[in-house]
Amino acid sequence: MKKHLLSFLKGVGIGAANIVPGVSGGTIALITGIFERLINAIKSFDLTAIKLFFTGKFRAFAKHTDLLFVTLIFGGAGLGIYGLAFVLEPLLETRPVYVWSFFFGLILASVYFVGRTVKRWSMGTVISFILGAVIAISVTTLIDPAAENIGLWYLFLCGIAAMCSMILPGL
Repeated sequence: MKKHLLSFLKGVGIGAANIVPGVSGGTIALITGIFERLINAIKSFDLTAIKLFFTGKFRAFAKHTDLLFVTLIFGGAGLGIYGLAFVLEPLLETRPVYVWSFFFGLILASVYFVGRTVKRWSMGTVISFILGAVIAISVTTLIDPAAENIGLWYLFLCGIAAMCSMILPGL
């Protein structure tokens, strides 16, 4: 039971991170040690899973997809998103500097923790880090925000970008 509660709380952290600018849920998953299991669970929803589900082999489906883990993580993430959004809305109106400072601190902490996961710094690692930093700075400072567009393809592409940013650490 304690293991399930811990997974749920990690999901809450992932959900909360997904609404904090500059911190991704993937970063929290990486820091809490569940990133690889989460990725494997998500990618297990494949043709085999579909066959197991539609042939009524629900136990095999649950085992194949790590369904309990996925349910706990996504349930916690939903609560984290809702809960933090509920708290942040009034704080952004009354104490915006404190909120943005808190976000900046979370970003710095996530950079430190993700950096600690690098086992060996090589020239390729350093170049990748610099390239990622240049792209991030370019996106946030040089590119003007796009005008509102409600076209179906635009919304679809934005959804893809949003989903990637929710699961990839540091994006």
